[in-house]
Amino acid sequence: MVQTKRSDRPSEGADAQQAETADTQKSGKGSRRGRIFDYGELRLLLLAMLAERSSHGYELINEIKERFGGMYKPSPGVIYPTLTWLYDRSYAVIELEKGGRKRYSITDEGRAFLAANQAVSDMLMARVAPKGNSKSPKQLVGAMDHLKRALSLRIKLGPVADSVIDQMAEVIHSAADQLETLLTAPPQAKGAMTSIAEIATPNAHRYLRRLCTHFHHRTPVVSDETSGQFKMSMGEVRMEVVGDALFKVTLTALSAEKIPEMEEIIVRHLQETAVREVLEIHWQRAER
Repeated sequence: MVQTKRSDRPSEGADAQQAETADTQKSGKGSRRGRIFDYGELRLLLLAMLAERSSHGYELINEIKERFGGMYKPSPGVIYPTLTWLYDRSYAVIELEKGGRKRYSITDEGRAFLAANQAVSDMLMARVAPKGNSKSPKQLVGAMDHLKRALSLRIKLGPVADSVIDQMAEVIHSAADQLETLLTAPPQAKGAMTSIAEIATPNAHRYLRRLCTHFHHRTPVVSDETSGQFKMSMGEVRMEVVGDALFKVTLTALSAEKIPEMEEIIVRHLQETAVREVLEIHWQRAER
């Protein structure tokens, strides 16, 4: 067995390393429409999996498929270029085995890069963590097969107008967005309480960005241009920009006594972020 490590890559210095880390940390943000993993997420996921054990490329492909219950399987055309990127960056080494097979292992540089992006890495591993039953429910498999057949049949009938294709794509995107919202919704725990504040402000986007950036240093944050969410030890926080002048914050606490503390934390950070603006924040509570 021969082990190879990339050694001819020029030194990049601390600035390049920091920029690379920043790019990867951005992967927890932005729309995931049209792809399972955002920019930088797949390379970080593979590195985290290699930190658990050395693997061949096909083993990583099958493991990701298994973790997704068979609903998603990354293609070799996605996995192997990403592994090459890790190798070129000296984040992984290659062990050449009989038959020319390559086994990838994480390096000390890779572990350092993983540690620098620990929050995003933990979020990714939690997202693909094996569930109690790794097989997809037959209802979902049947529904996906139905969708595939419907699309295949329509396309085989002949050319489809561009306007119709746009509508079809929008329907699928909309369904995916609704499913993602459904799957990431907080559990309906007994005794849980929700508190909602709808804050009138022309700076809703700025408050969303500031809060996402602040809490990103403490906990994984998932966000895009108009929404964001993260979990605290007391519950979950969801933020949304509504229209042009409304910032909506929804708190879901594990128990009613945690709500005041969560409200106080969000109010304090909003007031610290506000510049020359007095925010009127009124919470509406409801048991779930």
